[in-house]
Amino acid sequence: MNNPSTFTATPERVLSLLRKLTPRERLHVIAQVLPDLEHELPAQRSDSDFWNGTSIAALAQKQNVQPITDFNTLLSGWPPEESVDDFIAELRQWRQQDLVKESEI
Repeated sequence: MNNPSTFTATPERVLSLLRKLTPRERLHVIAQVLPDLEHELPAQRSDSDFWNGTSIAALAQKQNVQPITDFNTLLSGWPPEESVDDFIAELRQWRQQDLVKESEI
């Protein structure tokens, strides 16, 4: 038998040993270890915090989002002389090209 003082507990070694146990024995080990993990791990947000998350303003501030001061930046370089109909036609063409590319894969 291995000398306990020379045993190195790596995650792989522990998992290997756990897999040798029956399912009921594994559950028993988990039940013994779980309370320790709950005390050692940092506190998690409660489910209610998820639904009452960060406000849009706080999220924007955290991500350093700045308000748009020039509406043209939203147009992403679309030429102003092109009509909306031209844009829609071009968009349809791009989508068709993407569909052709996907079907070739």
